[in-house]
Amino acid sequence: MSSAVTQFSKFFVGLFIVGAGVAGSALLWVTRPIAEEKKQEQSYPVVEFQPIRYESRSFEIASQGIVEASRRSILAAEVGGKVTETAEHFDPGHRLKDGDFLLKLDPTDYLAAVAQAEATLADAEATLESEKARADQAIRDWKKMGRGGEPTDLARRGPQLRSAEAKVASSVAALVKAQKDLERTTVRAPYESVIASTSAEVGTYLSPGTPVAEIFETAPYEVRLPLSIDEVQFLKHGSDGKPTGTVKIEAKAGGQRSTWTASIIRTEGEIDRSSRSVYVVAEVKAKSDNGSATLQPGQFIKAGIPGKEIPHLAAIPFSSFLDLERISIIDDQDLLRFRTTDVVFREGETVFISGGPEEGERLCLTELSRMIQGDRVEAVPAGTLNQDSTGTINKGTKP
Repeated sequence: MSSAVTQFSKFFVGLFIVGAGVAGSALLWVTRPIAEEKKQEQSYPVVEFQPIRYESRSFEIASQGIVEASRRSILAAEVGGKVTETAEHFDPGHRLKDGDFLLKLDPTDYLAAVAQAEATLADAEATLESEKARADQAIRDWKKMGRGGEPTDLARRGPQLRSAEAKVASSVAALVKAQKDLERTTVRAPYESVIASTSAEVGTYLSPGTPVAEIFETAPYEVRLPLSIDEVQFLKHGSDGKPTGTVKIEAKAGGQRSTWTASIIRTEGEIDRSSRSVYVVAEVKAKSDNGSATLQPGQFIKAGIPGKEIPHLAAIPFSSFLDLERISIIDDQDLLRFRTTDVVFREGETVFISGGPEEGERLCLTELSRMIQGDRVEAVPAGTLNQDSTGTINKGTKP
């Protein structure tokens, strides 16, 4: 009997232990911690944008050049002879008026030539008068002899008379030449100018054609300004189709910058083959706009040419280009879209385009390490990412 009770007790205890284990397990399962389900967040790169705005614009075309005299001449001796006299200031840099004396050649031979030509002319004129008298006498003799009709040319001494007249004309021409040669022994300035260099002194013998001095015309001067073929289209043109307008010129001397206002007078008639440039010629006065500085031939200058107004242009940063023609636009779904543009002009780091994106579209200004059309971005207005630490925007997240 006791053995049966003992076995029953063991069974009951084992059953209790199993029940307690099951109950404990059930309690642990019911009271287990449940992890909070979170949605995975996806981040997109933050980029700045600016809206595309088209409007009419004009440009200042930059160029540079060297100041040159509008006219430069090399004076030469027209006749030969020894230099007997030069002007008191026959030196480089001296300013000349039209007709100013420069130098004189020995005129002795030319004075003799004038005298000889005068004597020859006097003889020819005397011969002519004698022939005229003989001709008149011949006509009278023809009539006295009772011959009818008009006398022949030979009877009137026509050939002799014409020969005498030709000799007079030849003698007159020889005298004019001798007088001109005598005048040419004196070399004078042909126009208001400045002496650039001299190559003759007293005692020098000059042959005809020997250079004696180089001169250049005083202001206004000229400046040749090279422009690219594309830039020429921005110049203003007059009713005759020729370029016109003003040029802002700047030069630096002695640490001081001065400005001049020049006028476009013409373009050269061909494209420079070496540089593929077109040269615009501007005329400028010597004195600066405020009168404090003076230009001189050979001086280097910088120039700005205001161009004509061009409609429907948008200004965008050069850094926003993907390549030479394409830019990136952010559409209404914040996706990147590429556009091909028509570049018209570049001014520093600003590029002006005439087509491609539509008015008001958002231009992506931020350069990403990977830009693929259709990628999603988070767009913020231009300048937002450059704020200080109190306003810096961190890359955001979107579900």
